[in-house]
Amino acid sequence: MSQTVFGRLHAVYEEVRVVTLKRGTRIEFYYMGKGMFASFLQYLGEGVFVWMTVADVPRKLRGVEARFVEKVDKIMLPHGATPRVFFDANLIRSGIRTLINSRKPKLFVDFEMSMPPFKYNPDFLSELIQCGMILCDDAGNIIEQHSTFIKPFMFPEITDRTRKFLKITQSAINNGVEFPEFHDQLDQIVTLFRPMIVVWGQNDIIELRKAALYHRLPDITKKAQFVDLLKLHKNYFGLKNDVGLFNAYKVYADVDPEKQAHDALEDATVTRIVFDGFKKVCNGDSDICFKNPEPAPVKPVEPAPVKTAEPASAGPTEATAPVVAAAMPTAS
Repeated sequence: MSQTVFGRLHAVYEEVRVVTLKRGTRIEFYYMGKGMFASFLQYLGEGVFVWMTVADVPRKLRGVEARFVEKVDKIMLPHGATPRVFFDANLIRSGIRTLINSRKPKLFVDFEMSMPPFKYNPDFLSELIQCGMILCDDAGNIIEQHSTFIKPFMFPEITDRTRKFLKITQSAINNGVEFPEFHDQLDQIVTLFRPMIVVWGQNDIIELRKAALYHRLPDITKKAQFVDLLKLHKNYFGLKNDVGLFNAYKVYADVDPEKQAHDALEDATVTRIVFDGFKKVCNGDSDICFKNPEPAPVKPVEPAPVKTAEPASAGPTEATAPVVAAAMPTAS
């Protein structure tokens, strides 16, 4: 279970990724994961107010009860009639909701890449060898879908590692199309339908750009609107770590799929399913929520004596908080 807390920032202890909020006369302790703490440290200055979603059950950190911060919701500095808002998750989610509900057609794309040989080859460069695409209209109906093998140019023969991992044969590659032909096919779809191109992660965008550059062709990533669905998830839910595509699929589809086939069209299909599930979340039709995992427990150490000005049941106060925090263990 989780709860939302709000208060004026009292102190920041960088070495242990702990922040304290002053709530009434009490000083309450909260700890963050490394990524989250690094992201928000620049905003945690004197006088700011912080809203956070935290774990309901506290943990003991060197004799101090501290709650894990699942996500930061808002950071604001009072400034007369126009407070300075450094971060507001609601505004971010509103923007994502608008993007997801765009009436544009959607093109779900996934690429598979050639893989290096088992024996190290310093000259090897990965290349696009398969693309899966599903084009849907603004109502979500499939207009067309493709699974296309692409002949690698620099290393025409795929490696044993590629064949084994992707279950792709050399014959299938040999019967594929040259990259310029595939580029023309994708460009025609982009020109005709002007879709929002949905991918999971930045790798597909980067590899498409690299291939176009190598073949001296126009960069489609500059012409089309690419949307990284993984990045939208991280921003919407306040996640600090990446989520695997099939892990997201398991959550939205409520299934435990068999081993991932590493087929581009299958991955494009899964991306479409995840997009539909995420759209329901954005529109309030689903209560699915991704959370940051709680960091591993701090290595056990002998607690240092802590002097308190009040009985222990009253909790830390503004006067005792620095003493308590100083007794906390350093980050492992």
